[in-house]
Amino acid sequence: MNKFLSFLLVFLATIFLLYNHEAKFDKKNIVLGMSAPFSGSKNNLGNEMYMGANAYFQNINKHGGIYGRFVKLIARDNRYEPRIAVKNAHDFINKDKIFAFFGTVGTPTSKVILPIAIKHDIPFLGAFSGAEFLRYHKPSVVLNARVSYEEETEELIKYYVDKKKLTKIAVFYQNDSYGRSGLRGVRKALNKRNLKIIGEGSYKRNTLSVGNALYEISLTKPEVVILVGTTMPVAQFIIRAKKNKKFSKNIEFGILSFVSPKLLLKGIGYRANRIIFSQVVLSPWTSQKQQVVDYRKLMRKYYPKQEFSFVSLEGYFAAKMTTQVFYDVGKDFKKSDFIKAMQKLSQKISDESRSKNPSGECVCLHRVHLMRYTKDRFEPIVENTYEK
Repeated sequence: MNKFLSFLLVFLATIFLLYNHEAKFDKKNIVLGMSAPFSGSKNNLGNEMYMGANAYFQNINKHGGIYGRFVKLIARDNRYEPRIAVKNAHDFINKDKIFAFFGTVGTPTSKVILPIAIKHDIPFLGAFSGAEFLRYHKPSVVLNARVSYEEETEELIKYYVDKKKLTKIAVFYQNDSYGRSGLRGVRKALNKRNLKIIGEGSYKRNTLSVGNALYEISLTKPEVVILVGTTMPVAQFIIRAKKNKKFSKNIEFGILSFVSPKLLLKGIGYRANRIIFSQVVLSPWTSQKQQVVDYRKLMRKYYPKQEFSFVSLEGYFAAKMTTQVFYDVGKDFKKSDFIKAMQKLSQKISDESRSKNPSGECVCLHRVHLMRYTKDRFEPIVENTYEK
C-alpha cells in the first residue's frame, strides 16, 4: 500500500507540473525575481541594474503594461554570496510565485540559481554575468543580454597583442567561477596567438586581499595585466602596482565589465592613464543612439538623483529585451511558448551580433566596446565602437 501511495503521489505531482507548464498564463501581473547585492561593497551593481531595468518596466506599466499586464520586479539582496542567492531563489518561487528570474548579478550567484531555474522550468533572463555556463550548451531557460567574458577578453587581447604588439600578459582574478572564467578567456585568446599567460594571481571573493597576487605577478614583469575582479580589489591592485617599483611605469591595465568604472576611477584618484575598460554597452553619458537617449530620459524621470552608468544602461536593455519576448509571444501563451520565443530572439540577436550590419534591435548589447577615460569622459576606441 505504501508503495502504491508513493507512486500515486509522484504521478499526481508529475501531472500537476506538466499541467502547470502547459496551462495558459492568466496572471494579471508578470512577476520577475531579481537576486543581487543590494548591500555590502557590491551594492552599486544591484542598485544600478535594478534602477535601469525598473525605469524601463515602469514606463511600460505607465502605458498600459504588456497586453494589459503589469511588470512587477521584486528584488532580494544576496550580498554577492551564493548561499544567500539559493535562499532567495526558493523564496522567489515559493513566496513570490515569480514567472522568471531576471537580472541576477554575478557569476557565482548565477551558478547556484541556474540549476534551480532548470529544475522548476523557470526562465532565467538577462543575468549580469558573462560566464560560459550561461552560453555553451546553455539550457533552454536561459536568455542572455550581454556578451561572454570570453568575448571581452578576446577583444582586450586583440587590442593589446594585435594592435599594440604587447606580448607579456598577466592576469589578476577573483578566485571563483567568475574570475576563472575570465582567466580561461585570456588563456584561450593568447593560445590563438601562440602566446601564454606569463603570470597570474588571485584573491578571495569579498575581500581586498590582493597582496599575494600583486607579489606573484610582479615577479613576471608583465607589460599588461588583465583584471578579472570586482571594483575595490581591482582598484587596490592598480594603486599598489603603480607604486611598486617591480612593475614598469608603462604597465597597461585591461578591465572587464563587471567592474564599475566610475567607482574605480574615484578609488584610484582618477589617474586613468593606460587603463582600458571593456564594456557591453555604449557610453550612457554621450551616445546619441536613440535607445540610449531614451534610457537617459527615463532615468531622469524615474530616478532623477541617480547618475547614469554602464550597469543601469545594461539593466535597461535587459528589461527591453525581456519585454520584447512577452510582446513576441502574444497575450495568450503557455510557458513553453515563452521559452520558444526566448530561443528565437536569442538566435536573432546572435545572428545580428555576427553581422556587420545589425538591424538596431538591442543594438547596445552583444557587442564589446573598449573605452578609455580621458578629459572627464569615456571615449570609445574607434575600431571597437558600434556608434556609427
